[in-house]
Amino acid sequence: MNLLTLDFETYYDKQYSLKKLTIAEYVRDARFRAHGLAVRYPDGRAEFRADVNALLSELQAQYGEHLERTTVVFQNAYFDVYVLKHRFGLTLAHFIDTMLLAYAAHGCRGSEGSDGTGASLKALAMAYNLPVKKGNLDFMCGVREPSAAQFIELEAYAKNDVEITFQLALKLLPSLTRPAVELPLMMHTVRLFTERGLCVETAALDKLAQDVKAETEKWLADAGVSDDDVSRDARFVPLLEKALARTGRLVPNKTGKRGSIPATAKKDPAMLALLDDDDPVVAALAHARTQVKSEDQIVAKLETLKRIASATGGFLPVYLKYYGGHTGRFSGGQKFNLQNMGKDGCWKGLRKALVARRGHKFVIGDLGQIEARVLADLAGQSELVQAFAAGSDIYSELATVVFNEPIRKPRKDEPTAVKEYLDDRRNVGKFGVLGLGFSMGALKCYDQLRSKPQAVRLFETGILTAPICKQLVRTYREKNPRIVAMWKSMESGFRAALLYGFDAPVCGGRVCFQRQGTSVVMWIPSGRAVRYANARIENIPRAIQYMNDDGETAEFTPEGDTLLYGPADKDDKGGTTLYGGKLTENCVQAVARDILVEAILRLERLGWCVVLHVHDEIVLEVPADQVEAAEVALKSEMEATPVWAPGLPLMAEVHTGGCYEK
Repeated sequence: MNLLTLDFETYYDKQYSLKKLTIAEYVRDARFRAHGLAVRYPDGRAEFRADVNALLSELQAQYGEHLERTTVVFQNAYFDVYVLKHRFGLTLAHFIDTMLLAYAAHGCRGSEGSDGTGASLKALAMAYNLPVKKGNLDFMCGVREPSAAQFIELEAYAKNDVEITFQLALKLLPSLTRPAVELPLMMHTVRLFTERGLCVETAALDKLAQDVKAETEKWLADAGVSDDDVSRDARFVPLLEKALARTGRLVPNKTGKRGSIPATAKKDPAMLALLDDDDPVVAALAHARTQVKSEDQIVAKLETLKRIASATGGFLPVYLKYYGGHTGRFSGGQKFNLQNMGKDGCWKGLRKALVARRGHKFVIGDLGQIEARVLADLAGQSELVQAFAAGSDIYSELATVVFNEPIRKPRKDEPTAVKEYLDDRRNVGKFGVLGLGFSMGALKCYDQLRSKPQAVRLFETGILTAPICKQLVRTYREKNPRIVAMWKSMESGFRAALLYGFDAPVCGGRVCFQRQGTSVVMWIPSGRAVRYANARIENIPRAIQYMNDDGETAEFTPEGDTLLYGPADKDDKGGTTLYGGKLTENCVQAVARDILVEAILRLERLGWCVVLHVHDEIVLEVPADQVEAAEVALKSEMEATPVWAPGLPLMAEVHTGGCYEK
């Protein structure tokens, strides 16, 4: 194969390293120094050269200005491609990354695959029985000018690395399903980080940090407490206990590892409910607690963003991890995770600080209700598919049944009280349509709704109760029996493939489970495989909590065995539990991901610049005079039904602005 493998070796010390800094900060730092570049040529020759500029010129003479007459192989292209671009001015035409190939092959979950195999070069070499990675680079720590002996040792290390990387490419490429989509997608993901970026208004970040700190001081003053009072559990719980006792209440509890503990973590549903408590003393304490717990995290993120922007001339390189999740979805990293940015509170201010370049606009598209639409299509819930296609108000229809009164979307000219009345109840229907499709039970439904700010008023007034949440779940399932049946068929198909080794088609043959060695593969309609490594069935006693008919929490121990996948510990325990609803969720999310990435690649082939995508959202950055054309193209491509999903109705909402905020 015409594969050219490259690997940089660079200076580092105890303070200046990729463990301390992001890639962008490290590469653009004045301390950066390339000790050399290792090359493994297609004919098998390997060399390590300190004269990097001369070597790159030779490679360009042989393979083209952008090395377009070869495919370049890297292990962690985010780093090496960033170095080539920002230190040597070289933009590559084609490249692959063995680390990213491993993510897809092993079903990446964080830093290691679902089979327990890490994605480091050392771990992959061991997993594929390749030459052992030679030692480590400790001998180069703090060395700016290597001695002859050090250079020889570094040369052997680097040449061994490029050989392992090349051999990994040969091993991993055949395992990649849908390479015509996935290989360009890998390059796109790396290019987001190495060639593009979002402009950052650093002055806005300073103002936002001040606002966050001022908000904390305000709530502490309102509650009449100190930072230490609310940040330490030993002090906060007695204060909350005293405040709740004024109205005859107790501190809410939750189940911990060693029994019942106070439910005072900032994301506990009971704690979130206290933010809108009728007693202003209780509400102030709750706000002070959550604000103090959030401030350090928020300010740290702002400082990180400022450092990165300072290093890059005012830009945030968009780091998305290809195949960061088991289903193939992206995740974030590099100390600033764009995937985890909320849309309310301080996050709204942070989004406003990410702006389009001068003379440009962001055109942002969002695939509406994508998971609910895909689920209805795969399950064959035809009346729900038709309702989506017709633009029916499905949220209101479900809420109408649950609350036993007509609910609709409020009009803009209606009084605020009417809007709130309708919105609150319609949002419960929205939660049901979007959240109950993966076998969520009444207890979890109740807990999650209590954490939704929109539902707080309904709980406080007794309109929304535990029995009503149970009725919401029951109504959803009664209205969508084919979705319920899909949960059962997904688990049955997985078990059949695992136990008997034959292909098990489900969803009318559009999804198929297949055993491959110790793994089970779920083939989804796009033709991509979702892998469940080390799939197994075990008898594990477990207690499941549920809501009984009285709306109270109860517990039972189910009979039968448990589906698991992923790494087990030395006692053959651990792994991830699987069941019908989870398999359905995996399938739906994987399909939604493939719909999104195909739209991204089509847009880029049409010449539009995709600068970011988060979950089911695509962001273009376009010249101001091309906004209308971009809006049309974005909506058209996001709503284009894939050839492998005929009849699936897609809907995209598109808006334009100067910052990353609706």
